[in-house]
Formats: sequence, structure tokens, C-alpha cells
Amino acid sequence: MRKIINLKKRKFIGKREVIVMVLAVVLTSIGIKASDNFLEPNENELALGDGQCPKGMVFVNTPTGGFCIDEYEVAPGDDCLYANPANQKESRLNLDYADCKPKSEPGNLPWRFISQNQAAIACAKAGKRLPTNKEWLAAALGTPDIEKGWSEEDCNVASNWGFSPGPSGSGDKCKSAYGAYDMIGNVWEWVDGTAHDGVYDDKILPESGYIEGIDSEALPSATDLGSGDANYYYDYFWIKNKGVRGMARGGYWNNNADAGQYALYVVSEPSFVGTGVGFRCVK
Repeated sequence: MRKIINLKKRKFIGKREVIVMVLAVVLTSIGIKASDNFLEPNENELALGDGQCPKGMVFVNTPTGGFCIDEYEVAPGDDCLYANPANQKESRLNLDYADCKPKSEPGNLPWRFISQNQAAIACAKAGKRLPTNKEWLAAALGTPDIEKGWSEEDCNVASNWGFSPGPSGSGDKCKSAYGAYDMIGNVWEWVDGTAHDGVYDDKILPESGYIEGIDSEALPSATDLGSGDANYYYDYFWIKNKGVRGMARGGYWNNNADAGQYALYVVSEPSFVGTGVGFRCVK
């Protein structure tokens, strides 16, 4: 009798093990499918590098893990009141409209007549923020930063697109190593941060001049009024050492060789708006 009972127990245990194994396989398969679905970007996302970026952004790989940045200089989104604001009031009315968010798409004129303060708000409405100097430079690296002979395919630094500014993405060659367009020229781009009486984050910034060195935060550490430094593509640094000054990078359509991936403009107040300054966001 004991043998019969033991046999039944063994059969029961065997069946239970089989059931457990089958369930494990099924659950693993489901897990793999779920993982595949998670890794595959949907129509609103674009998988790049080591992370996923929303549509209209590119991934920039860094030692700290990387970030996403808008592929193009942003324009007002389709739900904004003004597609091409002509003054600060129109930018403010755009921002006051709940459904208005910046968009990163080729073929649109950059959103200008927007202050550094307003640009930060616009990025926040899209769930993003203004890039730091360090992030902006990382995203700009590899953009062809030539000195002369600009064509319609190059960055728009000498009114060489025929339009000033031109629609984002017009210059096929004006593309960084990570795939961000127009980091040089077309319009200056606001970045995060302000300098107070020539000092940023306890660092005294150098005088205006050609850049001869940068620090770990992508800020000029040395400048010279001479002919410039080939290591920094003869890019220029502008600064006013009195008052609170916002920061914009890259140059605009009429800076010629002074524009570039290292070029930095610390002259305008954070409330300044103008025809030659736009922005893009990071996430």
C-alpha cells in the first residue's frame, strides 16, 4: 500500500514539475515579447544610441549617459497662435495658449523674438528644458566649421542660404556628428545660464576675443584679440562685463568665420528679444 501511495506522489510531483516548466516557458515568452515591444520605438519615438528620444530629437552620447536634443532649431507648433512671431508680445501670446508647444521639424523658420526666459518656458511646456553650455557644445561637435567659401549646403553664416534666417535644415552639410542641424549659424541659440558682471558660477569669464581655450563646462577660459586659434576654428567670444547677461551659442547668419560650435554670445539681457536669436531644447 505504501509503495502505491509513493508512486502516486511521484506521478503527481512529476506532473506538477511539467506544469511549472510549461508556465515558465510561457511567461518567459511573454516577457520577451513585452521586452521587444518596449525596446521598439512607437511612431512618436526614435531609438538612437543608448537611449530613446522623442520624435524630432537626436541622442547625444556622453560619459554620464547621454541626453536628447532637438534635431532642428525649433518653431512654434501647429497649435500655436503665431507660426512666425514678429515681436515679444506674439511670443508671449503663443506661450499663454495652452496647446502651444515648440516643434522640431525641417523646413520651418526658427522661433525668434523670444527671450531666454521665454525660451525656458517654451521648452518646459514640451516637457524639456534649455541645454547647458556643456550639452549644447557636445551636440554641436562635428558640425563643419569652415572659414570661407560657404555654399547653400553649408551652415548659414554669411547669408549663403538666400534667406536670413532660412528654414531649419536647409543646409545638408550643416549637421553635427550626432545628427543635429544648424548648430552653427542661421540664428543664435539660447542656452541655460546667466553671467553676472562677467562672472558665471563663480568663474570670471575672459574678455571678448578669439577663443584660445575652454573649460570643463564648455566656457571660454582664454581669449585673444589676434587672429584666433585653429583648435577652436577661429570662433569668437562676445561679452559685456556689466549687468546680467544671458547666453546664446553658435552664431547667426551674418557672423561669417566668427560663428561656430565654440562661438558664445554673453551680451544680451535674459529679457532681450531679436530677429537673430532662437533656441532648441533638451530632454
